[in-house]
Parts: sequence; structure tokens; C-alpha cells
Amino acid sequence: MKDKEIHLPPDIECDVWVAAFICELHSYFGTPVDPQECVTKQDRLLYAWSRMGISNALKVDEVVWRSLKNRLEPEIAAEVFIRRYYDQYGKLVVEDMPTFLAGPTHSKALTQEPK
Repeated sequence: MKDKEIHLPPDIECDVWVAAFICELHSYFGTPVDPQECVTKQDRLLYAWSRMGISNALKVDEVVWRSLKNRLEPEIAAEVFIRRYYDQYGKLVVEDMPTFLAGPTHSKALTQEPK
């Protein structure tokens, strides 16, 4: 069975700059930084979704964010990283979370319009 954990850099636990940088990435996208902040199921889904995006981006572009480490404040480094990631891959570190439930404001792609 595959490991289902969302892995962040191991130095998040012991490096203040790395921890602050990851918190700034969450803050930039307006997502919960810690699971303890999650009150609703939607908050928990948003937290997990953002954590996956951040984890993936940090893994893919590790050279970029590590080069920013200790050269810039975490807040500025987060913005620089997000911009570089977008320029390189054409997508955001944390993309919009997909919607699985159709509601009045969502597309009704699976229903047929009356003829």
C-alpha cells in the first residue's frame, strides 16, 4: 500500500525560516495553516488540498525555494516562489479546489436541457 501522507520538507520541524515560509504560502492563498484552525469539513478539505499543492510545489521546485532561504524574509520569499512557480508551470501553487457537488451556481453538465 502506498504512503498517503502529505510530505513537507523535514526541516519544517527544526528550521524557523522554512516553517514561516510554508505558513506564508498558506496565508497567501487564504487557507488554514494548521489543522487545529479547521472548524468545518470544508475547512479540513481546504487545508488538505492546499497542503497537497504546497507539498508538491516545494518538491518540484526545491532548488528555487531553497535558494531563497535566508536571503529573503519568508513573506517575500513566498511571493517570489509563487510567481516563479506560476511563470514556470502556468499554474498556481494552490489551485482552486474542485467542486464535487452540483449546486445552483455550478454547471449541470450531466443533465440534459429540455428540447
